[in-house]
Amino acid sequence: MTRKPSTTERERLYDRWRGDAQFPTCNICRLFIAPGQEWDESHDPFLPRALDGKVTGLAHRRCNRLHNNTHDTPLVAKSKRIRRKHIGAFRPRHPLPGGRGDPRKRTMSGKVINRATGEPWSMRR
Repeated sequence: MTRKPSTTERERLYDRWRGDAQFPTCNICRLFIAPGQEWDESHDPFLPRALDGKVTGLAHRRCNRLHNNTHDTPLVAKSKRIRRKHIGAFRPRHPLPGGRGDPRKRTMSGKVINRATGEPWSMRR
């Protein structure tokens, strides 16, 4: 978790993204951010901060959080799921009987064999 910017840093951010206009513009809804309104720094709309997205401007706090909840959080969760499957860290809670992780294997003829040895499966072990 990163720390929140200080008051001085927030003032610099506000002035940086204000440019030549009187007020900065929300980069999500494109409306002005007036004094007294709550705002946050906003990151690339297609690449969230958790995936190394760069700061692209300021946004109203409500706009930024709505965008985070509808776009960024599901995107980050999906990328984590994909990575876990890719590196082999994912294991299902209830694997299917006879599946890839089961020591039993059913052949095309219908016999059940031990997956590791190829010998017939015996219920008595």
